[in-house]
Amino acid sequence: MGPAALAMIGIGAQAGGNILSGFYKRQQLKNEAAIAQYNSFIMRNQAESIRMRTKFQQERTAEESARIEGELRSSIGGAGIVSTQGAPLLALALQKSEADLQNYLIGYEGRIEEQQALNKALEFGMQRKMLKIGARQAAVGGFLGAGATTMQGLSMLPEKKPGTSLGGGGSMVNISGSGFSNTGAVYGAP
Repeated sequence: MGPAALAMIGIGAQAGGNILSGFYKRQQLKNEAAIAQYNSFIMRNQAESIRMRTKFQQERTAEESARIEGELRSSIGGAGIVSTQGAPLLALALQKSEADLQNYLIGYEGRIEEQQALNKALEFGMQRKMLKIGARQAAVGGFLGAGATTMQGLSMLPEKKPGTSLGGGGSMVNISGSGFSNTGAVYGAP
């Protein structure tokens, strides 16, 4: 086997390595995209959990507020005080406004926390899309690298002269168009 044939084998091996490298990078990016998709799913579930927890806390706070208001009315009424005017009415109104404010804050904080989880889910979704694009580009890049390696390697080989073979004889098509050549000439020989 002549030096030209060995060079061709080396070029082919490098090109194959570029293709495999592209496929391995593609697979790695696809795996990372799958992880990002899973993380996005987890964050959407967490956002739903936060929403449900917030709703439960608000309901619980409203029930507690109603219980406290009832106890306050009962104790005011039990003391023989009229609860529809003056200081007793003011006490009931303050208790109600505090409970409403607390309930509002629970809802507000819950919505912010839920939105943060949804934003993180969206971020993971965008990361997944970018990784999938990168995976496609890695595969294409592997083939482009193989083509570039092949072209570069072929450009370094000496120019083939008509009627010569790639090393060691045998028949081949004569480039000059005269048919088959059985000269046994070595590639690159005069």
